[in-house]
Amino acid sequence: MESSDALYIPPAFEYTDKNGAIRLGISLFNRFSLAGSPGENFVLFEVTSLQPKSAARESTINMCLLLDKSHSMFGGPFREVIRAAQVIVDQLEERDYLAVIGFDHDVEIVQASSRKTDPVKLKRRLEAMDVEGGSTDIGKALESGLAEVQKHISSETIDKIVLLTDGRPNQGLTRDDEFYPLAERIRAAGVTLSSVGMGPEYNEELLASLARLTGGGFYHSSRPREVKAIFKKEIARSLNVSHRGITLKITPKRWVKLKEVVGFPAKFDEGSHYIELPDLERSDRVGIIVNISLEDHPPGIFRILDCELSYRPATRGMRGSLDGNANLKFVDDPTLLKEGKNPRVDKALLMLNVRSDLISTLKGIKTQTISAKQAEAELKEYQRTLVLSGQTEAAKEIEKAIETLRANQPEDAGKILTQSAFDMEKGFSSEDTKDSPEEEE
Repeated sequence: MESSDALYIPPAFEYTDKNGAIRLGISLFNRFSLAGSPGENFVLFEVTSLQPKSAARESTINMCLLLDKSHSMFGGPFREVIRAAQVIVDQLEERDYLAVIGFDHDVEIVQASSRKTDPVKLKRRLEAMDVEGGSTDIGKALESGLAEVQKHISSETIDKIVLLTDGRPNQGLTRDDEFYPLAERIRAAGVTLSSVGMGPEYNEELLASLARLTGGGFYHSSRPREVKAIFKKEIARSLNVSHRGITLKITPKRWVKLKEVVGFPAKFDEGSHYIELPDLERSDRVGIIVNISLEDHPPGIFRILDCELSYRPATRGMRGSLDGNANLKFVDDPTLLKEGKNPRVDKALLMLNVRSDLISTLKGIKTQTISAKQAEAELKEYQRTLVLSGQTEAAKEIEKAIETLRANQPEDAGKILTQSAFDMEKGFSSEDTKDSPEEEE
């Protein structure tokens, strides 16, 4: 029986694994729905690592750096990238695996995937890299990078590709949609791809999509000297992973349909929706909003969905899982709908609305259908909303885009806003702890 008036509907349904290491929270936008008529609701799923941040080293990193060395990287920018790559060498330990590939129209395997046994030699190889001109074949670089990482994938490794480019792909795969099957293969191999775009010319929509599809990060670097901080951040995140291979399975019950999953790729199979989530860092949280439609229900409490969270701890190969469900009360009294709202979900939805408006403004900037003055006014409004909701770091990014617009650099402003929208999509339910890469000396 799916209905029972004896049940209490809490603000959130919470499920914790037996080791106390990971928690699944399920919160409804409204705990009540009007009986006898169709409706909709939003469900916030929050996956939280309960493991504290630690300086202790537990995981082995298995990483490949893909460095663009086409003609547009000539000079100072490329030397800054090399120095940033050398910092990664310093931060890795002997047990870690690192591959380095330079690419333009072809690929150069500077270092095949191997342990860090001779860092001095590797740094010299990096220093010897140079820009050779030619076109940009990002697809070939990704294929080569995946092949290198796959050499040492195991249950004990954190597997990652970091792609850096300042240009658009103009050889091999060139259209965004041509890259999606490759991104699916990278994700299926258990590898995350983080992308770094430098300067005003690269395709930010492609790089953000690749990161989104594989569970990695996307970064815009206005200045080459920011790359060092970005690379450091990627290493720190890799070292801090507590769970990976995370999949959330959602199965709507009778008279309930899942309309949309916001921000994450989802697959549908035999009545269930499967959502693949990025690696989870210690003490961090990732949130997923889904929109559900509700057919007519009689008065009473009904289970509206079942779910299963499956995952693999970063330092052990055995998979674990958590089962959960959520109930909703259908009422005859419409006045109850107001008191049933959950402010936590309301805040998450507010962030998604800001993101949606931000994307609209971004399109207006790119297509020049709105003036710089109008774009600035809209961005200031989003900034105020973010500040009031406690998202101060996101508000700072909007301020950076406003300053760039004032400097008559709409292309750079567009890339800053693309990163802001990406971060909002991936982190709307986390506390405001995101740190932006700072330029380093």
